[in-house]
This record gives sequence, C-alpha cells and structure tokens, in this order.
Amino acid sequence: MSDIRVRFAPSPTGFLHIGGVRTALFNYLYARQQGGKFLLRIEDTDQQRSTPEFEQEILNSLKWLGLDWDEDLVHQSKRLDRYREVAQELVAKSLAYEFEGAIKFKIPKTEVKVYDIVRGEVTYDSKEFDDLVIMKSDGYPVFHLAVIVDDHDMGITHVIRGEDHLPNTPRHILLQQALGWKSPKYAHLPLIFGSDGTPLSKRHGAVAVSEYRNKGFLPQGLVNYLALLGWNPGTPQEIFSLPELVKQFSLKRVIKSNAQFNPEKLLWVNGQHIRAIPGEDYEKQITEFWSGKLDPMPEEKWRKLVTLYRPRIQTYGELKDQAAYCFSEPEYKDSAMIAEIKGSAVTLGLLTQLKETLSDLGDFEDVQILDQKTKQVAEAAGLKPKDIIHPLRFVLTGGTASPGIFELMSLLGKDVCLDRLKRFLS
Repeated sequence: MSDIRVRFAPSPTGFLHIGGVRTALFNYLYARQQGGKFLLRIEDTDQQRSTPEFEQEILNSLKWLGLDWDEDLVHQSKRLDRYREVAQELVAKSLAYEFEGAIKFKIPKTEVKVYDIVRGEVTYDSKEFDDLVIMKSDGYPVFHLAVIVDDHDMGITHVIRGEDHLPNTPRHILLQQALGWKSPKYAHLPLIFGSDGTPLSKRHGAVAVSEYRNKGFLPQGLVNYLALLGWNPGTPQEIFSLPELVKQFSLKRVIKSNAQFNPEKLLWVNGQHIRAIPGEDYEKQITEFWSGKLDPMPEEKWRKLVTLYRPRIQTYGELKDQAAYCFSEPEYKDSAMIAEIKGSAVTLGLLTQLKETLSDLGDFEDVQILDQKTKQVAEAAGLKPKDIIHPLRFVLTGGTASPGIFELMSLLGKDVCLDRLKRFLS
C-alpha cells in the first residue's frame, strides 16, 4: 500500500452528473493504480439546497458504477466547529480579520506558483486577489476554507478535480501556507464540452448518471467511455474493463485540451460491452431491466427475442423500439414502399404463393426449412430470393431493416406471420 490518498467531494444539491463521475473515476483509477486510498466527502454546507435524497442518489450511482470508496464518508456539515476553530486561529495570528460578522483572510501580496500535474507550472500574482471571505456571518465556512481544512485533516496527498477549480488553487495554497500546512499535489482535468463547444449541460441530452441507468446503459460502458474523455491510453485500444483501466491509468496521459462529449460514441462503446458480457449475464440483466415494463411473453420466446437483438442494440432500453413489431402490429408508414409492393402483380403473387406454402408447414421452429421454402417460391417464379425477402420483411415488420428474416419468422411464430401476410394482401 502506498500513502497516496485522493478524494471525490460532491455536493448533494443535485443528481450526480457526467462531469462529476469523470472526476470521481480519475480519482478512483489513480488511487487503485497506485495502491492508495479513494475517499468520499459530502460537501453539504449549503443548507438550502443540500438534501438526503440527492446524497443517496450520488452514493447509489457511484456503487452502480463500481467506484467503491475506502473508509467512512466525511460530511462537512458535521465539522462546523473545526472550521470555526481554524478561522479563529488565523484571526489570532492576525492573518484574518472580522468584517461585518464574517471573517476575511488577508491575502499576502506575492507570486504563487501552482505545480499542476496536468498543466505544468502556472504562476499567479496575488496582488490581483481581494481578501477572501472564509467564514460567512451565519457561522458557516465558505468552500475555500472547508476544502483546505478537510484535505489537511483527511491526509489528502493529491487533489484531482476539474479545471474550473484551477483559479481557486493559488488562494488555497496561500491559506495552507498561512496555517503552516503542506499543500497536496494538484491535477486539474480538462472540462467536458458538448458538440457545440459549450460546457456540457442538459441541452446536450442526458447529464445525470441515473438517466443513463434508466435508459439501460451498462455501468462498465459508461465508465469505459468517460475514462476516454480527457485521458489517452497511448494505444489504439478503446474497449476497457475497469481492471484494465486501473492497470493502464496515468495522470501523465491526461490531455490538456477540453474533452468533447459524443453521445454516438458512448452508444457504440456501450454496445460493445453488451456484446462482450457472458450470455447468461446479458439475459439476466436485460430481463431485469424490462421486468414489469412489457406485457409478459413465454420464457422461450423472450429468450429467442433478446438473443436475436443482442447484436443490434446499443442499450437495453433500445429493445422495445428496435423490436416494436414483436410486441404489437407493425405500422406501415412508408407509403412509397406500400405502393411499390401493391403495384406489382409479381410481388403480390410471390407473397400469396408464400402464404400458401407456409400454411402447410407445422410450426416455424426450424429456421432452415423456412429459408428453404421461401427461396423455393422465388426460384419457382424464376426470381432471386431478395425479390421475396425484401417485401416479406416489410409486411412482417413495417420497415426495411431487421435481424435475419427467417430467425425473425421463427420468433414471431406461424400464426402471426400468416395473419400479417393475409391482412396485407387483403
């Protein structure tokens, strides 16, 4: 074990969002990679906006993602006496003073060097800073004081946080120096932007982790994608498990430039993870996800359905849309396609012949027989298999894309297939 200690410090004033998770993840990966500790601190001094519900949601999201923390949770709201004690210590040393019921820290006029692991050395001139309020008149600490006291008391060695905190760092270093404390090492992560070049927000789509969970994303898919936002493994590999990320992670490979959130890439990564998990895990997870949300169907049919769509879905939540025609009658919205099929005597003849041929079969269990019989109908008319398969797919699904047509016919079953053919032809 190393003596490295890092922390993730969310405020329970809202749901855990993508930017927060990426910060938590990089802290987690660094701690695990170095054999150190990953700690969790709840920054709940905003009495108006902090709620136990938001705190619980943050904890649930981190657990779901597999980002387990070490040691007990630290709550800032339980440490108010400690912040007041430190503020008074600064007043006693004439390094802070009371002002309209608040306490202000006297900013020493000097050059402050921040040695940042990601950015390199950044220099600030503190002559440009005003004196800093560290305790409000209501007796509550401001962020700047609480953070440095907590980091000191928790023995934090590395502070890994968003780049938006970089301008706070020189003030924190000055406070630490005034108290005679050693500053932790800092690493400021690039911000995450939407495709339009503005900081990621609700207008770019889902931002809360819980929304992704409700849509049927896999935790490992989300973690994998977020790890690649602002970090480069230095190899072409894009699909990682959490243990692989831990093994390869390095703060030296964090990119300085802003990361761009790409929802399509996230879907692709998630789809790769859906195809990578063992079959029984996939079946169990997608069944749990849809439990109570769909009309029940026989177990054997459900198993066939989820197996057939596994190569096609990117999230568990996509199943119902992708396979809508398995749950209800198809909608024929493509008027050009309807006109093309119904305007062709040859195509209608093929479909009519197919309906009669299929009526003579037993059940539709054997995919090879369905394949053989369908193609025989086309060949008997001197045509190619696609001349019957394309219109048949449209009749059965209302669309032009689906899994393999014969597997799909076997899944839908004889009665449904014949009924749809009959109704379309009439």
